[in-house]
Amino acid sequence: MSSEQKEILGIVSKRQLAYIVVGVILLYSYVPIVYKFFSILGWLTGAIFGLVSAAPTVALVIFLGFTKIEKYNMNRDYYFYIRLQRKTQYGSWRKGN
Repeated sequence: MSSEQKEILGIVSKRQLAYIVVGVILLYSYVPIVYKFFSILGWLTGAIFGLVSAAPTVALVIFLGFTKIEKYNMNRDYYFYIRLQRKTQYGSWRKGN
C-alpha cells in the first residue's frame, strides 16, 4: 500500500498531485480576499495576513499528501480514511435462538 509510482515528472504521484491541485484552488479562492481585506492597513500587512491564512492549508496538504505512518506502512490520508470507516462497521450482534 505504501509504494506509489511517481508519475508526474518523476517527482509526485497522482494522489499527491490531487492534493496540490485542491490546495492551490483553495488558496486561490480565499487568500486574495484576505489580502484585500487587510491591505487597507498597508500592502505589507495584507501580505503577512495572506501568508498566515495560507499556512494551515499548506500544512494540511503536506501532512496528508506527503507523509506516511511507518508503523502501519501506509499514507496518512488512507490511514485516516480507514480510521473513520472503522466507526461505522460496528454490527448489532445478538445471541442465537
